Amino acid sequence: MAKPFLLSLSLCFLFFTSSCFALFHKLNECQLDKINALEPDNRVESEGGSIETWSSKHRELQCAGVVVVKRTLNPRGLHLPSYTPAPQLVLIAEGEGAIGITIPGCSETYEEAHSQSGQGRRKIQLDRHQKIRHFKQGDIIAIPPGIPYWSYNYGDRRVVAIALIDTNNFANQLDAIPRVFYLAGNPDTQLPGTQGKQQGKEQEEEDEGGNVLSGFPKRFLAQALSVEEEIADKLQSPDEEKKQIVKVREGLSVVSPTWKEGQEEEEEEEEGEEDEPRSRKHRRPRGGQEEEEVEEEERETVTREHRQRRRPRKEEEEEEEEQQEQGGRGKGKGKGKGNSNGLEESICTLKLVENIARPSRADLYNPRAGRISTLDSLTLPVLRFLRLSAQYVVLYKNGIYAPHWNINANGVMYVTRGSGKVRVVNCLGNSVFNGVLKRGQLLVVPQNFLVSQQAEEEGFEYVVFKTNDRATSSHVKQVFRSIPAEVLANAFGLQQSQVSQLKFNGNRGPLVHPGSQPRSIPRSLPY
Repeated sequence: MAKPFLLSLSLCFLFFTSSCFALFHKLNECQLDKINALEPDNRVESEGGSIETWSSKHRELQCAGVVVVKRTLNPRGLHLPSYTPAPQLVLIAEGEGAIGITIPGCSETYEEAHSQSGQGRRKIQLDRHQKIRHFKQGDIIAIPPGIPYWSYNYGDRRVVAIALIDTNNFANQLDAIPRVFYLAGNPDTQLPGTQGKQQGKEQEEEDEGGNVLSGFPKRFLAQALSVEEEIADKLQSPDEEKKQIVKVREGLSVVSPTWKEGQEEEEEEEEGEEDEPRSRKHRRPRGGQEEEEVEEEERETVTREHRQRRRPRKEEEEEEEEQQEQGGRGKGKGKGKGNSNGLEESICTLKLVENIARPSRADLYNPRAGRISTLDSLTLPVLRFLRLSAQYVVLYKNGIYAPHWNINANGVMYVTRGSGKVRVVNCLGNSVFNGVLKRGQLLVVPQNFLVSQQAEEEGFEYVVFKTNDRATSSHVKQVFRSIPAEVLANAFGLQQSQVSQLKFNGNRGPLVHPGSQPRSIPRSLPY
């Protein structure tokens, strides 16, 4: 009786110690005494573009549990179908194009009408496929885990897409090693050292093709898919030049409505903007640039809480009208209490694309300092399932995003334009990063680490991917405004006049311009 008991006790002790060791190792990884600005470590060239990646072995990325990939599609470049076991958020930093996201179980809703020709009334076989979504600069695209997708650049300039893959996400049932499964092409390893091939002579033939279909015998694949072996051979893509991104030399022609009809709902919300119809050949309709805000126009800073006070009833009415138009689909408010009406929105019609860079959707705005837009599960419901969110920040010349921290998420900054001074401070008050971030660089900001940004001469524009679908930030100034004056006086040894200056001077929001004169706010005003 004693031996089984001792054996069980030993196994429990071994499990406990291994779990503690793993936890200690994880905590040790995140005790970052220095954070580095990261440049891409690997680049894979294809005929239709290139893919750059940041190594997942960087301590900062390991701590955040994410991987970042930069894909560049040249005009007529087609990124071949692939999927990952972890969800992705993709920012379109440049260009425009189309993306097809193939959701299992959903019907092919885009189809050409069948026609009959000739005296024998022979039926012509035409195409049918799932919905195609269009994207442009500033769009955020949510891609669920395990869902194959492809993208195409139909514009006349390159497309640059920055993708964050959340390998620590609950949806990823594998380990934290990043993996990309390609259904087509002969892809090189995007992330060296993380997807090593199996060794041995038995695997040599199966490893030659590169995509996931190359692991099956040709004859079996032909039988399973009910095609000829010649087709199966092409599916396995033995051509070494056919990598992740190919060039469609004659242009891509697919079944698609006109551009205006194919736009997502957010396009209809833009005021004063009209798009020309887009043909089936997906040609660029116009070369107009997105309208820029006029900094000289003096307006008060607009914050999210002000919007919510001003528009709750209007938003509720719009949502009810939208549900009636869709025949009851979607998630209703249920008498304003936020309860489901029992008819959940179909995953086949989920909105997956939202433009985050549009000036009109800014949540915080200062005419002299800049603007901030937030995208979370409240504004794009699919993010509730992905448990990710994003924030887009535009700082004008010398504009400051005052010290703040992410309460419940890690943040991954990627600079899309300009440069700025960034400082990150840890719990000991030590600066773990103090330098200039430039276009194309990456910086991880761990949860609760204080961070501040200031634009340089050409301005500063960047996206922050966050590992929580309702990521929340707290600003130092906002905290001081919420603390009683006597507490601040005793905590910092300040006089009453100094406490009033600390609490009430300056903007209510976190966006500041150093050239602005401090403006005292009367004590009677709410803050």
